[in-house]
Amino acid sequence: MKRNSSLLYGLLIFSSLLACGNKNDDIPPATPSDLEIGVEIVGATADAPYGDGSGKVNLTLSGKNVTSFIVTLPTEDKTLPLNAPSGTVLCTFASHPGTTSPYPVSISAYCNTVRKDTTISVTVYCKATGEGVVWSDEFDGTSLNTGIWNYETGNNNGWGNNEKEYYTDDAANVSVKDGYLQITALHSPNYNNTGFDYTSARITTQSKYAFTYGKVEIRAKVPGDPGTWPALWMLGSNINSVPWPGCGEIDIMEQGTVTGLDNILCSLHWGGDASDSRNVPGSTTDFHLYSLDWRADHIAFYIDNSLLYSQPNNSSLPFNQNFFFILNVAVGGNMGGNNINLGSGSTMYVDYIRVYN
Repeated sequence: MKRNSSLLYGLLIFSSLLACGNKNDDIPPATPSDLEIGVEIVGATADAPYGDGSGKVNLTLSGKNVTSFIVTLPTEDKTLPLNAPSGTVLCTFASHPGTTSPYPVSISAYCNTVRKDTTISVTVYCKATGEGVVWSDEFDGTSLNTGIWNYETGNNNGWGNNEKEYYTDDAANVSVKDGYLQITALHSPNYNNTGFDYTSARITTQSKYAFTYGKVEIRAKVPGDPGTWPALWMLGSNINSVPWPGCGEIDIMEQGTVTGLDNILCSLHWGGDASDSRNVPGSTTDFHLYSLDWRADHIAFYIDNSLLYSQPNNSSLPFNQNFFFILNVAVGGNMGGNNINLGSGSTMYVDYIRVYN
């Protein structure tokens, strides 16, 4: 049947007017409904779910009976219009630099003059202003850079923790390959006639690199075999004159068989202690980001850019001086336990370690 295209077009225009803001007093104006809000954090990955530090978030908006949107960011004092029934609005957050924080977002959907409001919250990581890498090891070479790292060897009476390993500089225990530092604990019966049945590695930057305050990021995958006790940590550079714990200890990441293979601890020791932990599923099978935000007034620990806890710092504590790094995988001991079964899952992989100003 032949249709009148002009008539159809006119009916469509008339229907649209009826839907949004008609002026017939007998028919109430339509109200925006069925709002759909999509959130995409720019730069988000499995290892960095809160973004790349740019603070940018794409909001995709749509709904029924909608002619336009207005997005308001109260913490940024910004108003962002979308003059269409659907589309994407780029929001940039910067009011809490150097943190992973929740930000409120107010969204108003309009059907001409009729408005429907809603509020959501998005959690985003924002880099600090001027934040830049001042020191790093990306482990992209073919051997450990002994210009910045030392090998610590032996057992040193269990290192004060009843540990059962003998630390070596053997390539089987410590190597740099495929873009990773690899520290592997091995069953090595009576290693070199030392009487120790397990070997591993422990490296430090003592006397080669130390710093006071800053942000540290270490991307790592920890071992999952029973008996392993990996750690990414720091000690005060004055340890030779001020014995532990007076020199201070910062444990950026510590995981032991005794406390659970997916249970990640972040701790401070100075004669007092502060510690908290989080279950991180996949810590032994996937890489995760372990971060430290160290300042004169507080020390905060993050896992995958999500705050674990923050501890006040002050001049009475030892955390206002140079500290150096230690990376190791212990075997047995206080957190490794006595159930030791080393196999293919006894390696700690470190992708990089970075210090920011």
